[in-house]
Amino acid sequence: MKIIDRYVSSEMIGPFLIGVVGFVLVLTVDLLFTMADLIINKGVPLWAVLKLLIYKMPAIMVLTFPVSTLFATAMDLGRLSKDNEIVAMRTSGINLFRIATPIIVIGVLVSFASYITNEKIVPRANHVATNIIRQIIYKKPLPEVKKDVFFKDAYNRHYYAREVDMQRRVMKNIMVYELADENFPRVILAEEATFQGRIWELKSGTIHKYDNDGFLNYEASFDDMKLNVSEDILNFSGQKTPEEMSSDELKGMIGIVGKGGGSVNALQTELFMKYSIPLTCFVFALIGIPFSLPSPRSGKTWGMVVTIVFMFTFYVFASVFRSLGKGGALPPAVAAFTPQIAFTAVGGLLLFWEGWFK
Repeated sequence: MKIIDRYVSSEMIGPFLIGVVGFVLVLTVDLLFTMADLIINKGVPLWAVLKLLIYKMPAIMVLTFPVSTLFATAMDLGRLSKDNEIVAMRTSGINLFRIATPIIVIGVLVSFASYITNEKIVPRANHVATNIIRQIIYKKPLPEVKKDVFFKDAYNRHYYAREVDMQRRVMKNIMVYELADENFPRVILAEEATFQGRIWELKSGTIHKYDNDGFLNYEASFDDMKLNVSEDILNFSGQKTPEEMSSDELKGMIGIVGKGGGSVNALQTELFMKYSIPLTCFVFALIGIPFSLPSPRSGKTWGMVVTIVFMFTFYVFASVFRSLGKGGALPPAVAAFTPQIAFTAVGGLLLFWEGWFK
């Protein structure tokens, strides 16, 4: 590693770590208020709340990596610009692309670290956190509406519910996937279900059976049907949401739901988001470079402005496209990656302009 690489990188690492800590604290403020209410008014043990906070940390940190990368990029180049070091480097024949290389490399490394964290740590941590909520808080109980909930029982039967209203004990858009005695997959679809203990009462649904080649060979409709499940929904050990699944688990559920005739737009969007969210770290590093240069006399202040403006703009943009993808208005891949592609294009063009024409 050359001196310029070490120098530019060292100027970026400190602000990045400060950014991660600072943005984690900001994102946990609302969670801390909720936890204080659980301890004081709901009687939830302190140890359970602290454990819940610890297991929520990986998911929160993944959200802070992109904006911390942008913040560090802005602070790094802002400081170098303020002290005229960028001008000195370029006067010495070092072009902007060479100066930006270590920043882009760090952006790639942070993206990779974010992907590994989001794939290997976050799903398990989210699942443990959800189990803490289910086992400790639900026993109080606190009603909550969940979306896109998956269950898997001890008999390898899969359940999917688009919405679960724990207060009214009602589920919407149900799918049950199981292997019958003849080893043909059987899929039960229902518009609504009520549950009491281990008994689900399905309403307005159909039953599908498939042969070994995957072709539908039986279909029947029903108005009401009772289904005995192995566990109470509150205690399902295999209950998971997309945020608690790895990409492989999501792919498996997409195959099951799709084969049962259910809509997979929301699940496919969540799957592609597992790749697009880590990529945001690289995107923010790239786009932060040209926007951190024009105001050399106000490096830190301009760095904060860049961070706030781009954080707001990008996440609003990403949220809108995510909703469009989950609703089926856009293909899931387009919805998940359009914000990253658009901002990468803008950042690349601006970097090219800064490097060759200024």
